[in-house]
Amino acid sequence: MDVEKENEYWNMECEKLILVRSTKSTSLWAVKFRFWCSSTSRTRLESGIQEFDNFTLFNSGSESKKHKFGCRFNVRGEFLKYVKDFEIINERICYLRLKAKWFSCTLINVNTPTNEKPEEVREEFYNLLEQNINQIANSDIKIILGDFNAKVGNEDVYKPTIGNESLHNETNNNGIKIIQFAIPKILM
Repeated sequence: MDVEKENEYWNMECEKLILVRSTKSTSLWAVKFRFWCSSTSRTRLESGIQEFDNFTLFNSGSESKKHKFGCRFNVRGEFLKYVKDFEIINERICYLRLKAKWFSCTLINVNTPTNEKPEEVREEFYNLLEQNINQIANSDIKIILGDFNAKVGNEDVYKPTIGNESLHNETNNNGIKIIQFAIPKILM
């Protein structure tokens, strides 16, 4: 099996795993492996904060009955004291601001529209993401994570930004979008 097909298979299996497992059991995996904070995309949950035994879920999801999209942070109980703020931008973007001894860190979780969505929808997403990143304090460390629905290929033109290694041969439209988004912000 070539690398690209293997990667597609892995993504399909991960999606099945997330859909099959309950919210609590996927969060328990994060606890089992001692992650103090983890993120998930396509959670299909309503927005809000839910507390369980040893972790808290910070959800950004659709308020409609369809429960599409969604992003989530799972934070273990003993680390809740470091959470300064949680903000839901929409069902596809949310952020968690954490305090440390000398600085703050903002984790931005995204679920980018797929390539099948119209260009206007994807452009609106990136405009909203950029607008919200610009509002975060410059002193914060900013980490953008989540599902970008992108393939970044190993074309020579992108090597200065992404390096020499890639799982894909060709970059798709969302891959080009994320590279164009990252270059001026020196994110990669």
